[in-house]
Amino acid sequence: MKLDDLVLALTVSLLRVERERWLEVLSQVEVELGAGWTLRLLEAPGTYSVGARTAQGQELPLEAWRELLDTQGLQGVRAIDLGSLGPAEVPEHVAAAFINSEALVLDVRTRAGSTLYQLETVLSSASLMTPRQFAEFARMQPHAQRVMEALAHVITDSNQLNQRPAVAASQVADYLHSREGAGIFDLLGGDLLREVQVTVLREGGEVLVPEDFRPFFQTLDPDDFERSLLPPERLAEFVPVDERLYLSGDDFGRDFVTLVEAQPFADDIWRRAAENLNRFVPEGGAPHTPESLKALLSTAGQEEAFAVSSGNLMEELQMCCKAHGVEPVIPEALRERVRTLGPTREQRAKDPGLIPERERLRLVPNDSHHQLYLFNALTMARSPALPRRGTDARVELLASLSDAADFAERKGSPFAEAFRLARFVLESTGFRLQEYAPSRANAVREALRGEGLGERAWEAFERREALVTLFQAFPSSEERLRGLVACSVADVFGGMGSWNDEFFETDDDQAWYERVTQQLFRALREFFVVMVNAR
Repeated sequence: MKLDDLVLALTVSLLRVERERWLEVLSQVEVELGAGWTLRLLEAPGTYSVGARTAQGQELPLEAWRELLDTQGLQGVRAIDLGSLGPAEVPEHVAAAFINSEALVLDVRTRAGSTLYQLETVLSSASLMTPRQFAEFARMQPHAQRVMEALAHVITDSNQLNQRPAVAASQVADYLHSREGAGIFDLLGGDLLREVQVTVLREGGEVLVPEDFRPFFQTLDPDDFERSLLPPERLAEFVPVDERLYLSGDDFGRDFVTLVEAQPFADDIWRRAAENLNRFVPEGGAPHTPESLKALLSTAGQEEAFAVSSGNLMEELQMCCKAHGVEPVIPEALRERVRTLGPTREQRAKDPGLIPERERLRLVPNDSHHQLYLFNALTMARSPALPRRGTDARVELLASLSDAADFAERKGSPFAEAFRLARFVLESTGFRLQEYAPSRANAVREALRGEGLGERAWEAFERREALVTLFQAFPSSEERLRGLVACSVADVFGGMGSWNDEFFETDDDQAWYERVTQQLFRALREFFVVMVNAR
């Protein structure tokens, strides 16, 4: 069972608990869920939390939401299926795995009427800084209007690639405060921060970082690792990555020889260059000497020159120059072909927005992650997908599981055991889940063996023990417990490695697979809704 389905079933169960027993059952459920969940707070670090956003825009944890609903005269709650909103060209079972198909919603009825709530998964910010704090930081900068225009341009470029609306400079702060904007900030936070820096510097200002904002930012030296590899006596020679020279063009070998020979201590460079390359000569290979290296590069064709590490040679040349306390001499003939990896002093003087990597502000990552499941009140909703007339959801699911198991067994797919296990949970009379506990596991294990199901099936059932004990807390009927566990086992729809990822070589097999898959998915979803709403 996917986490959003679990949250839906759990929320229906909790909101149905009698008011007098509400806090008692809530506490019991919290014990079963463990410390990684909270139903009394929103967005607590290191947890999954559950809550709701009301039609008035209040965001409340589940405990506070239930209390509000009680004051409004809570009358009932159920799950309903609105039908998938996935793209028409994508099968429903694929859309459910990769896209929020927005199908299953919560219908909450109070004295004031019925409100539908759609579940949204909200991930914690990737950085310590929140989108709201970033908007405030951007507005306090010199030339704030130009900064907001630059941010609007970056956000709009991204949005238009993903069929989202353009954002004007005047809308940036409000947009970042929204849930959608928070997602964009998670994705583009580093780019947006860089744009703030670049814009302020190009406008002739200095980036303002107030004291209470400093913990949100850091600078990183891209050279730390390489510098750590040098012996202490050579640290003064180290050349930062954005100051390193390289030679463009197709004739590196001869150009490098020309460059070395232009230095007054060329012999020292050749010696050091040969020693550098000799670290990579395979055992038994002929080592380079200063003379052989110079001869090789003077006569090497393009392919031979590429076999020599040009980066190591250029770095050794620059380090040797630093050891002698001088800048490299660049012959006139090579002036157009010698470049730096980062902006030169002259380039930065012309464009202050060319920021060296070590000076660039970066967002400090958030190590205390959380995940929020938020039920959003819908102001408009389409009509629900009604159950098919004349069908029994349990019978339909059993038939679909049987067809899927038969096909999977014929094709040698390991998913056959999952389908057989789901049928076993629904049909076996050798145990009762209402009375299940780890100490009574042998009854289930023996029943599994009696059906010819092996250790893999037992391990799959064992992984659902926590699901059983969680829903025992309400209590749930035997039928409901079995139904929820069977749905968990039969939900094989996901990404790589799932039933969705199966492919069969012949057109007949592929057509059969698609038919049983669509049939199973539809039956599973209908049955899941029935079980969520069951007592």
